[in-house]
Amino acid sequence: MRTSGLIHAELISALVALRHTDTFAVSDSGLPVPAGVRVIDLGISYGLPRFLPVVELILDEVTVEAAWGSADVATANPEAVDLLTNRLDAELIDHEEFKRRIGDCRFVVRTGEAKPYANVLLRAGVPWLR
Repeated sequence: MRTSGLIHAELISALVALRHTDTFAVSDSGLPVPAGVRVIDLGISYGLPRFLPVVELILDEVTVEAAWGSADVATANPEAVDLLTNRLDAELIDHEEFKRRIGDCRFVVRTGEAKPYANVLLRAGVPWLR
């Protein structure tokens, strides 16, 4: 039994199965996910769990080599834009393009986040040993 970090078995399993260049997303409660894309639903109520703590826990578990967010986050959600631009150096792209790319994801982790544009698309990297 794990003693720290993520304890959601389905999420841990999905993260462990990632391979180099696989993409996955962490989303707010409202992001449309195309049929056929696996959704790991963490939402327990509107607003819980929040987007930022979920992303932080995931970043402790996986190597990320690239990230993208919706350009609309810059004016709509200062908390999320800080994570995207400062911690992840995410490229901010048109929201319609962002939603289109969700269709290529291995899975989407849906939070209960109630603030707009709290979404990030992540590409798995490799934790090369030195």
